This record gives sequence, C-alpha cells and structure tokens, in this order.
Amino acid sequence: MLICENLRCIRGDRVIFEHLGFGLQEGSLLLLKGANGAGKTTLIKILSGLLTADSGDILWDDHSIKDNNNFKNDLMMIGHKSGVKGEATVYENLQFWAKLYDTELLIDAALSFYNLNRFSDVPAAHLSAGWQRRIALARLIVSPCKLWLLDEPTNFLDEYAVILTASLIESRVKQGGIVVVASHIMNSAIAAHTLWLDDFQPDNKAGDSQ
Repeated sequence: MLICENLRCIRGDRVIFEHLGFGLQEGSLLLLKGANGAGKTTLIKILSGLLTADSGDILWDDHSIKDNNNFKNDLMMIGHKSGVKGEATVYENLQFWAKLYDTELLIDAALSFYNLNRFSDVPAAHLSAGWQRRIALARLIVSPCKLWLLDEPTNFLDEYAVILTASLIESRVKQGGIVVVASHIMNSAIAAHTLWLDDFQPDNKAGDSQ
C-alpha cells in the first residue's frame, strides 16, 4: 500500500502544493492531472524519493520510503526523459534491466509488445524519440515491480503506442500492481482515481501559507 500524508512542497517563494494526501491499495491506478506548473512531475519525483517534500510523509507498506530498500526494489519510475543508453542496442537496453530482475526470458516478449523486434540490433541513438520512448516503456515488461511511477509516459508516442501503453498499465493494475501516472491525455478504461494537482495549489507565497 502506498500512503501519502499531508505533503507540502515549496520551490523558491512558491507553494507548489500542500495538504496533499491519498492512499492506494494493491490493484490501484491513480491519474495525476493538472495545468502546467501544477506539480505533477514534482510529485512523481517526491513519490520516488528523488525529491523530498518540505513536510508530510510517504509510506510503503507502513514504512517510510526513506532509506527503504524494499521500496526501492518494488519501484520502477519512468520520467519525462526516456533514459535509454544511446550507444547500446535496443536489445542491450532491455537486457540491462532484465539482468537486474533475472527476467531475461521476458526480453523477446517486451520487444514484440512494442514492435521493437526489427530494431533489436540497432543502437538506440539511431532511432526517433517515439521509438526510444517505446524502449523505455518496454522495461516495464522485464521489470515487474509492484509500483510504477510514470511521468507523461505517452510523450512522443503515436496513437497505436498510446493504446499499447494504456493496455499495459491496465494489465499491471489487474495483476495487483499500483500505478501512478502523470499525464495530460491518458485516461483509463478501468476504474481509476484522479487527483487534480490544481486543487492543492494555493495562490500565495510560501511565507503566506498557513
């Protein structure tokens, strides 16, 4: 279970969000929505432990995520940037992640799912941003973590790849995973919670917030 309690984040003299909280059981999908600057990417980074909230707590299975190795092992985050190794081939990119989880038997399935087979031996840097995004998302198949944090996962994707990604997310949720997605466009065919970041964004300076 992922629990966030009374999170507050300040950048400069601006409160990005405050009094933000939610709880997600296994088999839950949370869609983060909001205008540009509402804090979707910031919240994803805080949930992953890359950033620290100014106040509030984040718990994974009733334990703080800080210095929590179980949380780190259960987490897969894909950010704005695809984070692929340009000099490595498509296959080698997926092989790197598969070795971490002892899931090398899933590499072929990941390649097939995102139609990457024909590029298997091509260095990732030679491919377009859309295909590199597919490589990044394919790591979800070889890295079957309990918690997925996805920041605008459909960036650079064509309509067909967006559909594939939505189906992958829905499958993970149905298998008992917890998925948090920050997206302007993605919706879900399955039951999902929606958190509007604008609702937690006060129109004041940090020093004025009570």
